[in-house]
Amino acid sequence: MSVHAALARPVLGASRGRHAKPAPTWPRVVARTLFLALALVSIAAVVVLDWPPVLLVVPAAVLLLLVASVAKLRTASAKIDSIFAEELSVTAEREMDVESGVAAGIS
Repeated sequence: MSVHAALARPVLGASRGRHAKPAPTWPRVVARTLFLALALVSIAAVVVLDWPPVLLVVPAAVLLLLVASVAKLRTASAKIDSIFAEELSVTAEREMDVESGVAAGIS
């Protein structure tokens, strides 16, 4: 799929238009609050109920995997954005060359 086709295809759930409202932040706030509550309950269970501390390994591993995956997604997103920006700037330069009468290569 070309870059232009990918940009022309609508993205489900994404806001459109120049003055689109930003996505609500309440889902992230709720998720972070629930995660913090779960962590506190887990720590309390280990301390108060004398459960083995090894039970905290699973929530800690989930947190580390979540943080790592978000970081990788942000890195990948930044790379994709830079590729799109580069392709669009090259396309804009070619359009300017065509408008000015200079022969431009077709890709």
